[in-house]
Amino acid sequence: MIHHLGHLVRRGEMTITESNQVEGWLQLYGQETLIRYELESNQDTPLVGCRITFEPELVEDGETELPSEIQAIQFGDLISLMIREVEPPMFDHTNIDLKVDGTYRCSLQLVWESHDGIIDVAIAPAQIDVQWNDAELRQSDTIPESILPVKYRETINQRLEQIDKAYSEDNGEYLISVKMPSDAQLENLAEFQIQTMVHKVEEGPKHRMIEFMKEISTQEKNIPICDLLEPPIKTPLVEDMSRDQLQDKVLEILGRLSVLGVEFKRCEHFDNAKLYDWLIHKVIPWERVHPELQQFQMTRFFDTSLWCDDCGIYQSL
Repeated sequence: MIHHLGHLVRRGEMTITESNQVEGWLQLYGQETLIRYELESNQDTPLVGCRITFEPELVEDGETELPSEIQAIQFGDLISLMIREVEPPMFDHTNIDLKVDGTYRCSLQLVWESHDGIIDVAIAPAQIDVQWNDAELRQSDTIPESILPVKYRETINQRLEQIDKAYSEDNGEYLISVKMPSDAQLENLAEFQIQTMVHKVEEGPKHRMIEFMKEISTQEKNIPICDLLEPPIKTPLVEDMSRDQLQDKVLEILGRLSVLGVEFKRCEHFDNAKLYDWLIHKVIPWERVHPELQQFQMTRFFDTSLWCDDCGIYQSL
């Protein structure tokens, strides 16, 4: 019997090990228990050594109950692993041009056979986060220009030519940085434009921008967030605040942290009470950031899903 689970998948993960084993987990809509799988493969694959976290771009309507005959722990043989129509087109399940960690869009299908029958997980379109776990397997971080679509290559070249013309008569040094696009910009690639910033590096012994980038890399100058909040934020107990007061307090904290260059992405499991508790007991007293992030238009980004038990991103097998 074939069980089609693709439309039930909320998110999942797979790791392709050196021994051609595929292991990972699935989180299904309406299910608290993860389906964990460990599969043997006799097929050679260029994806050996990478971990892929995946989720559907679109939520399909359909049944939300897991068929009772499917066990929560699956052992079996890998039948097929296909990753096609990858954007940007750096790899697929048959060939890899570049091993670069990042987020991609693709068509994904994972099929295996276990005692419960054939399990088919097909997601299209899917969003995948790829990490090459073995650092020695990673190739150069320098991405060939030819791998980028023509539009983006022309955008980058034109921008650099403009910068070169604007500052060709100046003997000083300049550091060019690229502003990371927002989620909304990435969703609308047809209108996406490269955003660059030019920072003047003053002549003399104190090239502050270069020093700042080195400090960001080494984290030597990072200090606890609580030491940067002056005056300190008042943190009453959740039970001592009404719903509106709690929301106002969360907005106050997020606003104060934003001024420091600290931004957040909240997963659906973090309501105001849970977010408030996480901010005042884990982020503010324990996390460390560079004190000059905002001055240099830099952002330290926190994603609550990395701390969320319900998201299951880092649950061990």
